[in-house]
Amino acid sequence: MNICVLFLTHESKPSIMQHFDSITLPAGWSKHLLVDEDSCAVSDFGNRNVIGFRHDNLVKLGYRPIAATIVPGSAHFPVIEFAYTHQYDYVWAIEFDVHWTANWLDFFNQFDHHADFLTTQLRRFDSDPEWVWWDSMQSPPGTLFPWHHPHASLASFNPIYRLSSAAVAALRRRFLWGWTGHNEVTIATLLEQDGFIVADMDSESEFKRGPHCKRVYSLDTMRWRPEFSLQDVSTFQPNQLYHPVKH
Repeated sequence: MNICVLFLTHESKPSIMQHFDSITLPAGWSKHLLVDEDSCAVSDFGNRNVIGFRHDNLVKLGYRPIAATIVPGSAHFPVIEFAYTHQYDYVWAIEFDVHWTANWLDFFNQFDHHADFLTTQLRRFDSDPEWVWWDSMQSPPGTLFPWHHPHASLASFNPIYRLSSAAVAALRRRFLWGWTGHNEVTIATLLEQDGFIVADMDSESEFKRGPHCKRVYSLDTMRWRPEFSLQDVSTFQPNQLYHPVKH
């Protein structure tokens, strides 16, 4: 199976490169640094496998961001474009400030390949109606939502996630057609509406990936804010995902 891990960064600090180097993979997998060239240079990363992207080039392809920069909400566009053009069976996207407190090989090996979208904090509108990004999702110009929005919408937290090749192709088609919004609402919502399997890494979620899965994060470890520091790493619980760990 052709699987790639994409490590997203807009910084070239030595600690970030060491983090990338430490990611061990199952046999036959590959990994690349996916680098925002609007913030740093590909040449900063030496002889590592580096793929650069620019926000303007993605817009020229037809992607519709919600802002003039990749953040907020559009960091999924370079992932989708790279995965689509390279035809991977599955692609993992991991932001540079995600920390796993064990061997990454053990992390990857615990997941089967059943879900088309595997992520964290999957939830429906009714469980979090005040969330700020629900209304960012818009259909192509001149069209209407084909379902009752936003009550049929899903949200997810995506510092780390996995997509199947079929999901990548479907999302790319949707986004180049004109769908837009923060990736934390568009990816899960569009994929579920298109009949794909969406799953959560959390064994306590209604979207859990299977009956025997372990819990690999909590709302205390995977969060938007406050930030963790590198000094906090020594206090982390084993076999857990943490975000954001700032370098």
